[in-house]
Amino acid sequence: MKVIKRDGKIVDYDRAKIKIAIEKANKEVEPKERATEKQIENITKHIEDLKKKRMLVEDIQDEIEKKLMEYKKFTLAKEYIVYRYNRALIRKANTTDE
Repeated sequence: MKVIKRDGKIVDYDRAKIKIAIEKANKEVEPKERATEKQIENITKHIEDLKKKRMLVEDIQDEIEKKLMEYKKFTLAKEYIVYRYNRALIRKANTTDE
């Protein structure tokens, strides 16, 4: 699968990036709120099972959020959403676009 990044570049899908992002969010919540290794594996498998040739990075992130909610990891999902929002603000601050 190819991933279409925000800047339009197309890169190869890398399941490790999903794991890293969820693990970063995991560090921000109480242990009982964290996604397990098995749940993280299932999330990456879910995305791969969509069998898309290409996906926008935002669509992948939406799928991650949806799966976290299905696992009732609401606090973790919130942290993940906040992380995405903060990253968007940083990108916006770093851009030269009007």
